[in-house]
Amino acid sequence: MSATLRPEFDVAASAPPAGPSGDLIWKIGLALLLVATAALMLYLSRGLTFNLDEWTVVTDRRGPGAPSLLEPHNEHLSILILGLLVGLLKIGGLDAQPLMMVPLIALQVTLGVLLFVIAKRRVGPGVALGVAAVAMLSGLAYENFLVPGQAGQMASIVSGVAAFALLDLPRSRRNDRLLVGLIIISIGSSGMGIPVLVGIAVELLATAEGRERLWVVGVPFALYLLWYLAYGINRAGFDELALSLVWAWTALSHAAGAIIGERQIEPGRQLLVLLLVLLAYRTWRIEPRARIRMLALATILVTFYGLTAISRHDIAPPSSSRYLTVGLVFLLLMLVEAARGWRIRRWVPAVVLLLVLISFSKDSALAFREGRAVFLERSNRVRASLGAVELLGRDRVDPKLEIAPLAAPFLEAGGWFAARADLSGNPADGPRELLTAPADARNFADDTLVRAGGLALRPPGAEPETCRPAWTGDRGRVPMAGVRIETGTSETLALRARRLGTQWVMVGALPLPPSRAVELHPLHDALSKPYEVQAKGAARVCTLGR
Repeated sequence: MSATLRPEFDVAASAPPAGPSGDLIWKIGLALLLVATAALMLYLSRGLTFNLDEWTVVTDRRGPGAPSLLEPHNEHLSILILGLLVGLLKIGGLDAQPLMMVPLIALQVTLGVLLFVIAKRRVGPGVALGVAAVAMLSGLAYENFLVPGQAGQMASIVSGVAAFALLDLPRSRRNDRLLVGLIIISIGSSGMGIPVLVGIAVELLATAEGRERLWVVGVPFALYLLWYLAYGINRAGFDELALSLVWAWTALSHAAGAIIGERQIEPGRQLLVLLLVLLAYRTWRIEPRARIRMLALATILVTFYGLTAISRHDIAPPSSSRYLTVGLVFLLLMLVEAARGWRIRRWVPAVVLLLVLISFSKDSALAFREGRAVFLERSNRVRASLGAVELLGRDRVDPKLEIAPLAAPFLEAGGWFAARADLSGNPADGPRELLTAPADARNFADDTLVRAGGLALRPPGAEPETCRPAWTGDRGRVPMAGVRIETGTSETLALRARRLGTQWVMVGALPLPPSRAVELHPLHDALSKPYEVQAKGAARVCTLGR
């Protein structure tokens, strides 16, 4: 049957349209959902700074000499999102976090509208609002609500959903050109665009009319192939195929669990099996056009989780929140297709929305809070570590120093100081903020200060005529003039330091023979608070200078 023919449902038709007044109520509900989602995203992202990969955009992707935007970003072609984020960074500077949230918020809102439009055509406006709410209020996918860099994956998802919405409309030259544009946006934003392209190709191949339109996927694929031949990187490995299959099944199970707001793997796995049985049964009961759409959507899920599994199973857990939105959205769309032709009782939308609210209040709200706590802690750590290198200054820090390896592993001192010179704003903690930062963040600042050489370890100079003890015991404060530490009978002198935090940071473990010495010299900076040093294996510690 041609995809353009009028569908003949296998069961009784859906409930009649709600009418103008009923539609208005659901549209108002959608508007409230969209506004609430945007407000929630702004609220949750307050006080955050750039996250992980975003620091590569800040330090490496802007200005003369920066790599081409065509260069892969985590193996992905991300030219469109990278270009947008670089532009926003130049406008807003290093304090541009709220501005950089705008594309992500716009994409989430657009996704809600598209899901509502598609679902409304199949199951009516009430259930459609519930479908949009499930996708938009899933706190388990918190990374796609909090991390501006996730706009790349979200753009691929949203443009893919928009492409399927366009395929519902009658064929025209204008729609075909729009379809090409949407697929190009999808593959030009992240690797998620490849599963989208494959899924749309499957839908077109299933009908004679669709095969006449295959050029709409051929053109984007040709462009992607040219890029891949010039710049592409492939991490895919088939040596651990069994492990990859387990990873893909587990990740999809987590996505299924996200539909009901369940973060544990076992309920998600059970729900996924139930959904697969239901979808398989309905595949043989629905009209051919819906069957083709379900096949295309299933292809996207299999392709995405399959490709992600063979390339990321060794570096990312299958429960990662960034992978949930894909499964959540396309599983919901499959369920919507499976429900074509069902008689929707008037009370069903209310029940669906009630389940959404229960799910959100139970687990999603908690996941949002926990996700924000994770990113806020990371932001505090990075701010404090940046404040530490700012204390020492560009001339005294090695450009290759990793400022905060555990919080921002791609951020080096040279790139940071170049960004500071090129852009407005400064998210780094100043001296006062360092003193009042959370204890964990102050520990990170201490680690950065010590690794950057804020407490310089030097060979001994001339031995002082008299030793003025700096402290008794194995620890004490280091005066600005520095200290000379002489070894005792131990074969190793272990030096640890702290200044702002509560944890000791290793300065060095020195295999020195007895009666040898080293000197510690704190570099002058804007903080009056001295370093405290623990010197295990020292015979005595003398104050230098007068």
